[in-house]
Amino acid sequence: MIGYPCAAAIAGAMEDRGCCMIEMKSVYCGLALALAAAPAAAADMSEPRPVVVDSGWKFQVTFDGWLAGLNGDIGVRGLPAAAVDVSPLDVLEDLDGVFAGSFQAAGDSWLLYTDVMWAKISTDADFGPFGGTADFEQTQIVATALVGYELPVNVVNMQLYATGGLRYQHNKVELGIDPVFFPAIDRSGSQSWVDPIVGLTMHYDVNNKWFVDVMADVGGFGVASDITLQGTATVGYNWTDTLASSLGYKALYTDYEDGGFQYDATQHGVFTRLAVKF
Repeated sequence: MIGYPCAAAIAGAMEDRGCCMIEMKSVYCGLALALAAAPAAAADMSEPRPVVVDSGWKFQVTFDGWLAGLNGDIGVRGLPAAAVDVSPLDVLEDLDGVFAGSFQAAGDSWLLYTDVMWAKISTDADFGPFGGTADFEQTQIVATALVGYELPVNVVNMQLYATGGLRYQHNKVELGIDPVFFPAIDRSGSQSWVDPIVGLTMHYDVNNKWFVDVMADVGGFGVASDITLQGTATVGYNWTDTLASSLGYKALYTDYEDGGFQYDATQHGVFTRLAVKF
């Protein structure tokens, strides 16, 4: 009678041991499966995946309007220069056509900028020291390309760039001269030239809506023009994240003479800009 309980106890112990062995086998099987799956998971993690990188570059295309007057002395083919004086308001009457626009890219402390303008005006001009008139017509193309690098000004919301580049100018001038004491003369001439330029460009955000833009440069240095100067200052408003407009003033002075062609004049007037940003 005593032996039976002992046998039962031994049987129960063996049964418990068998359960433990089954549980241990289950654990070993789980570890084996995990180890078997590890290389596949590691291989999956090692596969190259696309990384989205924000370069910080911002782009802008603009459509510009420049109500520019013209003041200075302009001559062609050795004739005495005609004194041209067209006010910005007169341009509305004398302007035959105009187109202007620009493209800008800024990021990583760099600025890339280019603009182009085509304009045609016709008016009357005063001629010579003894009196007379001249019918004046000018077709003009001005294109600028700049590269800038941001300067450490440490002013919140301000970006200031030192710039350098080139300005291309093409002028076709036609003069119909009617002097007081001499027969009338019709002359025309065209000239194209490129000047190196250096300058500064500044953008300042007053707040998330209002901003100020200023551009100024000087060039020529006798390479083509004796000197050329340009300055633009505008105040702008962000209507949306992608659309902005601005209003200000722009002036361009050039002193150039070559082969009987003389152009010593200043264009200046109200400047407007509609910008699309992306």
